[in-house]
Amino acid sequence: MRAIGLLATVICCFFSGPIMAQKNLKPKKAYRLIENLDQSDANLRNKARKALMKSEDLSLAPALVEALFFNEHGREDALAVLEHFFKTGYGPNYKAWVSLIGSRLDIEPKEGYLSYKGALYGKIDPNLKAFFNPSHARTIRPQEIISGGVVKDGIPALFKPRFLQAAQAQFMGEEERVFGVAINGDVRAYPFRIMDWHEMANDVVGGVPVSLSYCTLCGSGILFDTRFNKGQTHYTFGSSGLLYRSNKLMYDHQTNTLWSNLTGEPVMGKLVGKGLTLKVLPLVVTTWGAWVKQHPNTKVLSTQTGYDRNYQPGAAYGSYFDSPNTMFPVWNSPKNEPELADKDWMWVAVYQNQRKAWPVSFLMEHPFHLDQIQGHPVVLITNPTSQDTRVYHIGKHKLEMKDGQILTSTNVPLNITEDALISADKTVRLNRVPGHRIYWFSWGSFFPDAPYQGKDSTKQKK
Repeated sequence: MRAIGLLATVICCFFSGPIMAQKNLKPKKAYRLIENLDQSDANLRNKARKALMKSEDLSLAPALVEALFFNEHGREDALAVLEHFFKTGYGPNYKAWVSLIGSRLDIEPKEGYLSYKGALYGKIDPNLKAFFNPSHARTIRPQEIISGGVVKDGIPALFKPRFLQAAQAQFMGEEERVFGVAINGDVRAYPFRIMDWHEMANDVVGGVPVSLSYCTLCGSGILFDTRFNKGQTHYTFGSSGLLYRSNKLMYDHQTNTLWSNLTGEPVMGKLVGKGLTLKVLPLVVTTWGAWVKQHPNTKVLSTQTGYDRNYQPGAAYGSYFDSPNTMFPVWNSPKNEPELADKDWMWVAVYQNQRKAWPVSFLMEHPFHLDQIQGHPVVLITNPTSQDTRVYHIGKHKLEMKDGQILTSTNVPLNITEDALISADKTVRLNRVPGHRIYWFSWGSFFPDAPYQGKDSTKQKK
């Protein structure tokens, strides 16, 4: 994937000016020609190919990449036009062409692209077509949206799922990974073995409507408070079946708007531009054994979900998690961090919509780590055994770890809780900062300008 990204970057630099087509085709004619590339009549395909080549109209390149993926006939004709346009060849490597189009910020798809794309995706699932409504506002480039290989809700979301008491969860192994959530005294564990199959859990925890959105491809499970308008409105979410830079696009059931799993913002649809951002809530990624030891009163998500799935650990994505490779293209995967591999784990903290990331390997070596998020002092506390990290905003307090105890500068001991670092008399309370895990490739591609801690503690991106 890095080689593809490098080639795409070189090509992008070569075409640094605006696109000037020798013969700019009108949209109706242009898309009719592209549609003719999928005809069984070889003569019709040949005429369409020649006309498209003659046009030199690069604004059609995004649609041609779609044709390369969707066409039943004439994929070689679509490929020939792409290779002619770019004077390069990736062969029928669809992922490489997606990476190239993603890297070409100077190419704006010709008017009519969303309608053309929607019609193609409607062949996979008629429900997908509605996401590509040309009248909807958007904040992402639609040419970078690709199919995740499933229909809308093909990965079914859970709604107020069933939970068991910890003692009833005999199926859980101590080393199994879970998402741990605690809100207003309501403590719950969502095992990876179940969430791998569903990726969305719409729930009410401690009286708070939440969605646990889990993108298995980029490794991020993020807990969102779904309330707006002082609790008068809240949204529930499902998986659209669409991806953007190898990250899932979720959608809300109320308006069918697409949202980013990573930013919690609407990116395409009726809610874009309404000033909405889902609030990120604290959660922990830990082992079942560690979680139940800390919270013996926890409940755990039941395998009785109403769906027939193999809920054995790793059954859904075990081979992907074990592989160093990504499954889908990410054209702007980070290139300048040789000490971090694409699927190295990062821990991300989100404070007042500002983000910073740390390699989990670094935190394992520095289990008590004082740092800042855009000038806001924080402490990161990591359990090297279970690899869980919690982040707290410490303000003007000076903290140290001594003999396994966290102390203030006046030697007041602080207890670690899911809500805050708290002194026994409750006079000191340092609130938790929400966060989540993510693969390095996804963090670097989505937030290329956000700060992160290198494996070398002296190296930090500004």
